[in-house]
Amino acid sequence: MKNWIWAVLIVFLAVLLLASASFYTVNQSQNALLMQFGKQISVQKAPGLYLKWPVLQNVEYVDKRLQNYSPQPESFLTQDKKPLLLSYFAEWQVVNPGVYYARLHDQANAQTQIGDVLRAALRSQIATMSMEALIAARQQEISSPVMQAADQHLSTFGIRLVDLRILQVGLPPELLQATYKRMEAEQTQQANTYHSQGKADAEQIRASAEKEKTSILADAYRQQEQIKGQGDAEAASIYGDAYGKDPKFFAFYRSLEAYRHALSDKTVLVLNPDSPFFKYFRHSLNEAGK
Repeated sequence: MKNWIWAVLIVFLAVLLLASASFYTVNQSQNALLMQFGKQISVQKAPGLYLKWPVLQNVEYVDKRLQNYSPQPESFLTQDKKPLLLSYFAEWQVVNPGVYYARLHDQANAQTQIGDVLRAALRSQIATMSMEALIAARQQEISSPVMQAADQHLSTFGIRLVDLRILQVGLPPELLQATYKRMEAEQTQQANTYHSQGKADAEQIRASAEKEKTSILADAYRQQEQIKGQGDAEAASIYGDAYGKDPKFFAFYRSLEAYRHALSDKTVLVLNPDSPFFKYFRHSLNEAGK
């Protein structure tokens, strides 16, 4: 009796296990591939509960959500053979899970394939543009042709390229350092040119100022001599008029001028008392003696 109960229990459990292995679920973020002996039998894209043969069939799930691909910045050569560092970001999605699973099998292989395709498309596009044009280009001018070429290639793997964004365009570190040094040398050369030009301009300004100074001094000296000559002529005329009107007063005035220029507090003169120089002194002394 006990053996019969155990037999029924084992059969029940076996049926239960087979029944549970006969169903599988698909959620909204997945596509389900029904496989039999390694071959695809069907693809279920709608969410729900589905039936399969236990043991003989198995299910592989493929994520149908948007995936992203964001590698490290990579170096590319422009049309003028200049290396350029490019940083980019891509979004992709599985649209044909059967082809995707058959050719790539999993997401790791998909990322590798997407990277190879995008790298080749970017290299081809950048090779047609100069560095100046590439730096000045708008986002769509670079990404649109790359997306078109890459999406066409990735469609053979059941993948659709949804978006591609160029994040940054720059120079490799070694080239950037060389560019900084070249810019520094150019700025130094330009500063030296400005310094030399300024020095030359300063010399020219100084020479012009010196020339103008000499001209002004010469003109001033000429005017001085002219005024002095006019003054001397006017003084001579005045002296002549004064001498003509009163020769004695003129002689007296000239003697006073001579006394004023010749005599001072420390002046010592040794002259004969009868010298004409003391003419008016003797006259003054005689008047004082009276």
